[in-house]
Amino acid sequence: MHPADDSEAYESAIWKAPVAGVEKLARTVIRSSITVNVVASMGVLNPALIPAEWSYVQQAVALLMWLVLIYASAFVRPRIRVQPNPDLIALVAFYALAAISVLWTGLAAAAIMKSAALVVTTFGAYCLITRVDIDEIVGSTALGFFILVAASTLCAVFVPEIGVDQSWMHNGQWQGIYESKQTLGFISAYLMFFACYQKMAGQGWIAFLTTFLLASTCVVASESRGAGAVAVAACGLLVTSMWSIRCMRAYAVLPFIMSLLAALLFLYFYVTGYDSIHLGESTIDLTERTFIWQYAIGHFNDAPLLGFGINGFWTRPSIYDYFNQNHGWVLDNYHSGYIAVAIETGFLGYVLFVASVYLFSEKVLYLIATRSIDRRQCALIIGFVVLSFQSNFTETMFLRSTMFTSVLLVAFFFAVCRPVPQQGPQQ
Repeated sequence: MHPADDSEAYESAIWKAPVAGVEKLARTVIRSSITVNVVASMGVLNPALIPAEWSYVQQAVALLMWLVLIYASAFVRPRIRVQPNPDLIALVAFYALAAISVLWTGLAAAAIMKSAALVVTTFGAYCLITRVDIDEIVGSTALGFFILVAASTLCAVFVPEIGVDQSWMHNGQWQGIYESKQTLGFISAYLMFFACYQKMAGQGWIAFLTTFLLASTCVVASESRGAGAVAVAACGLLVTSMWSIRCMRAYAVLPFIMSLLAALLFLYFYVTGYDSIHLGESTIDLTERTFIWQYAIGHFNDAPLLGFGINGFWTRPSIYDYFNQNHGWVLDNYHSGYIAVAIETGFLGYVLFVASVYLFSEKVLYLIATRSIDRRQCALIIGFVVLSFQSNFTETMFLRSTMFTSVLLVAFFFAVCRPVPQQGPQQ
């Protein structure tokens, strides 16, 4: 080799070393920001721990972590490349519509802030999935959930006046560090799901059993039936997806089917005007959630095409006060992510939403057929999306601008917007 070539190689190595060090540091910062984000954003803490008037601090910390992640991602080389195919276009169009819908909400300060946060976190979801390996994301996310569940367990055992709900409706049920047992139940269900994935990825039995048993204990002690059903279904879906490609293909279309079922549910309340579901002699109101659903859907004709805009429904005094006068209580919550999409973004928004879900399912099926995605990671993405869509029937998680799992859902949608080889399916 010529001496000049040796010199060039040496100089190249000198320049590459600092770059590699900066990238390693940036990746560490991103992983740390994920864990802090999970701890800060996954539910409202008990007022005894953080006063209600300081609840905005959690959202501010979560948004700050997304800004840190976005900045750090500039120093990390992309791992996944996305392509502007119809699936990406539909997804971006839906979130763009949601963000600009603030223009027809009266431009209230809270709505503008929520819209800006939605833009930041959606871009953050793109940076996250393109810069960090999925297994690393799961590890940092699971660590955050473990901290929350462990803290809730300790609080329930040693500080029961905070960690145990002693109200007449939930006498003796665990709520941990949160103000509601449902929050603890669903966080524990997510931890069970991620623990199963990490075991499939090669985690040791001791770490798995410790995490899984702690999470399942909180699900049982909180007596959240919905969270228990979600946890069992999600873990079962992961395992069966690894057993059978046919199962994986069947699960890939479930989000689209659930979106259509939700639309049929809207139609039922819209046409009948009932405030509960009537099946023969039985009446189902899902602990009065259907009262909220029917009330929101009853106002659909007031803004049918573009909706009331993000944060533009419950903030209207006439809407808020009328429900309160008729029921004696009111929550600034639809208790259904599907209804939140329909009411806040209208018919156009829901069509874009369903279109993006359909294209997601179609793309996943194509990735499976062409073997263009890691099977274990594909099972994770499908399982998490199904878990999220199932949860959104009774809880509002779509269009949540700071809740980490809501943004992670967007990140997993971005993950399947990758280019694929132009070839026929392999057997």
